Amino acid sequence: MIVFGDHKRTHSAEQLRKAVLAAAGAIGDLPAGLERHAAVVDLFVTVSELLQGLADAEFDITGRDSSSSRQKLGSEILVELSQEVLRSWQQKFARSGALDEALLAKLAAIDCGSAITTGPAEGYALYALYPETYLLAALGSGLDANTCVIGIRSIGLGLAAMVAAALHAPPPISLRPIGHPFSRHISAASELLRSWLDRPQAKFAIVDEGPGLSGSSFHAVIAWLRRHGIGHERIHLFPSHRGGPGAQATAETVAALSQCQSHVADFEDAFDGAVSPGLRDWIGHLLGRADVELHEISGGAWREVLSVPTSAWPPIFPAFERRKFMALAGGERWLVKFAGFGEAGQRKLRTAKALHEAGFGAQPAGISHGFLVERWIDAGRLDRAGLPRDMLIDWLGRYLGWRAAKLPTDEAGASPEKLVAMAVQNCREDLGEGQAQALAGWFARYPPQPVLGRIEIDGRLHPWEFLVRQDGTVLKTDAVDHCRSHDIVGCQDIAWDIAGARVEYELCDAELARLIKGIEAEMSRAVDRSLVDRMEPCYLALQLGLWTIAAQSADGHDRVKAIRAADRYQIRLSRFTERLKT
Repeated sequence: MIVFGDHKRTHSAEQLRKAVLAAAGAIGDLPAGLERHAAVVDLFVTVSELLQGLADAEFDITGRDSSSSRQKLGSEILVELSQEVLRSWQQKFARSGALDEALLAKLAAIDCGSAITTGPAEGYALYALYPETYLLAALGSGLDANTCVIGIRSIGLGLAAMVAAALHAPPPISLRPIGHPFSRHISAASELLRSWLDRPQAKFAIVDEGPGLSGSSFHAVIAWLRRHGIGHERIHLFPSHRGGPGAQATAETVAALSQCQSHVADFEDAFDGAVSPGLRDWIGHLLGRADVELHEISGGAWREVLSVPTSAWPPIFPAFERRKFMALAGGERWLVKFAGFGEAGQRKLRTAKALHEAGFGAQPAGISHGFLVERWIDAGRLDRAGLPRDMLIDWLGRYLGWRAAKLPTDEAGASPEKLVAMAVQNCREDLGEGQAQALAGWFARYPPQPVLGRIEIDGRLHPWEFLVRQDGTVLKTDAVDHCRSHDIVGCQDIAWDIAGARVEYELCDAELARLIKGIEAEMSRAVDRSLVDRMEPCYLALQLGLWTIAAQSADGHDRVKAIRAADRYQIRLSRFTERLKT
């Protein structure tokens, strides 16, 4: 099943460096505290993106990883930034002042003569992966400066610098595993290891987020080291979690990873109030309260605060959920949800403010080192409220029309061809070759056109995603970042959300026409009805794949709920394809 994906963009490396230099210079104007610390981390994340893009550009030319003066300079810069993060973190954010002039000079000296292509670093954008946790993991690893640190690009390049900084080790090298996502391999020059191969006491640290579904990136680097005569006992792993690779891992991969020692530190370990101020302190500073209590509600635990029986809980897919908490402060409740570092988080804050001002979302209080804080809304869920359909359709028309008018973007999303390929493949896997061929033939009769009106789609129009107050007011939850999730969809035309509404609420033709009329009135342009029709089987196929995968990783009642959700989309997709045969 095709569900996951990322959306790469091409940047001017020079423009990104100018933004980096401006952000680096502004740090000196910030007083000591969380804001300055967060600014240094944001700078580190942005510089990591620039340097991994430049390293990938070199790889694209030569077809292998090797040592270059630009990459050596980049690794030095990342280690020095990591050292600044380390000092700030260990001083409990009490550090102040400008960045070292020598570091600023190195940033200015980066050779940015080419365009770069980058994708979102999922850990920083989606999964609350804090670079500081790698500092703590390295400090507790028992390793020392006689360690060759290897970062797996993309995100592993910067995280490896954190490990190297904590160990006082030389600047890291980085590798880009290539090949099938479940069977990666390394193409790299032996010179990268030359100075380490005659050091029998040296250790080797492999750094990345994950392991993911297959663990193949970690395994690829382990295999590369083994080919150079490095034993498993000398190889150490720095992953982002303590779990092993997922269901797509081979027995060989599982065995290889299990023979290497792993070092992991959790968010709570890095920010426990003793080592450095924790999330409770961050939220208290933002809200101006000292009496903050936090209760984690990640991974579907938010359902426990719903005033509905367990049997009425909606299905969940924890892999797609952001980390979140309920905060109690001064008798008020707040939702605290990870939104991402730097510009990614600020962009989501701007969207949250706009949604609230338009009457569609909760009031945001602000963002604090990656976590967005919004007022908690006590209200019933739409799937339990029984809102009259005409009211629901009119509200959806205003809401989706507002998104189409106010949230245009030039960000990438899946091309029409990729959406079609996803739909046909998921159909093939679940319904068989005959149904897939019928769907492929139908798509072929309506060649896809370029998506000209990409917006920040909502992407999650399931009834349990809406709140209905006692006065009938409807609010949308979780409405700022599904267009930047880890799935294949990304930013699309409003037709994607219209197709989603059509499916989720089983709209008849008259109701669909009413919805589209409301949307058109808000955005002052016509909806492409043919695009809505083409999006419908794509939406069905994505949801079928998503809930099928969710069921595979769940158990008990959650497995049953996910299977039921998948069955619903399977039936709808089957009906769609059967109609194509008549």
